[in-house]
Amino acid sequence: MDSLGRHEQLLRICHLVEVLGVSRRPLSVVDLKDRLRDRGVIDDLSDRTVRRDLTFLQGFGYPLRCDRAVDGSGRQRQCWSLAGGPGGARLGPPTAALPELLALLVARDFLAPLAGTVYWRGIAALLARVEALATPALVAHADALREGLVVHPRPVEGRYRPRLLAAINRSIRHRLELQIRYRGQGDREAQRRAIEPEALVLYDGVLYVAACPSGRSAGAAPGLRFFKLDRVEAARVTKRTFPPRAVSVADELGDSITIYRSATIPPRRFTLRVAPQRARWACEKPFHPRQQVTRLADGSVELVIARAWDEELVPQLLALEEWVEVLEPADVRERIAATAERIVALYRRPRGTANSPAKG
Repeated sequence: MDSLGRHEQLLRICHLVEVLGVSRRPLSVVDLKDRLRDRGVIDDLSDRTVRRDLTFLQGFGYPLRCDRAVDGSGRQRQCWSLAGGPGGARLGPPTAALPELLALLVARDFLAPLAGTVYWRGIAALLARVEALATPALVAHADALREGLVVHPRPVEGRYRPRLLAAINRSIRHRLELQIRYRGQGDREAQRRAIEPEALVLYDGVLYVAACPSGRSAGAAPGLRFFKLDRVEAARVTKRTFPPRAVSVADELGDSITIYRSATIPPRRFTLRVAPQRARWACEKPFHPRQQVTRLADGSVELVIARAWDEELVPQLLALEEWVEVLEPADVRERIAATAERIVALYRRPRGTANSPAKG
């Protein structure tokens, strides 16, 4: 059986467990097929496949009973039910579908950076239900299937201190000022800051605190910054409250490819031309969430980005090397040209001499 077939079988047997667990009477193979069809799990399925799935469940520890009984059509048939024991009579109607709970085994890799937060505790509680709804053997089987999806690079689990996360979550939930010790990229020592945190932001596998400096006026939205959680050395919640911002963090990030923000320099319009070799990538990715695309006759594309900051966009443009040209703004064209000249000069020197100290 190929990988797709195994996933289809896992989906069917998860629904079979639910159907048998909530049924008040034994169900024949015909009954089971009807109920799977009603759930949208199958369009057409042979009796032999359903019997094979039932045998599979028995092999994974589910206490299935097979007796002669009257099925839904009024005929005497072999009918199946869940007996007592693990995965049997104790199984009640689940608050979420079992396939959804098993999908958390896959989602766990994506959500690893949230370990220690209130969100992770909720995820852990849902994962615990998997053990109550399924036998350990079936959970192990689902976990093995998870190897068919690889998250790379895999986020580091438990990288943030629980007490630090608890303080930040409390501050966000109750809108209380947060006093932090923060060491920025250029700081030799941590600096004390008072901030008004709005949200935790998961960006590129790393957690940031989206916050404004303390002391702003009600409803204002200046100076939103993103503090990398790895650089927060300590956090203390104060009793001072602060008002909500007029614009949510999610809305503010809606037209951005990074989390860069400037409180003093406004975003501006960019027009880019992407070569045919990278045109499909620029549209599929997309290069910017709100880009306007014009396809040109030679296979290249022209992208218009209404709002972006130089400091977030220029590094992305340099990464595309010769496959993208900035048409406007003119000063960004000059900036990239100057950067390219410095790179050329660097690589035309003898290797290893670029940063050597001057002699004499």
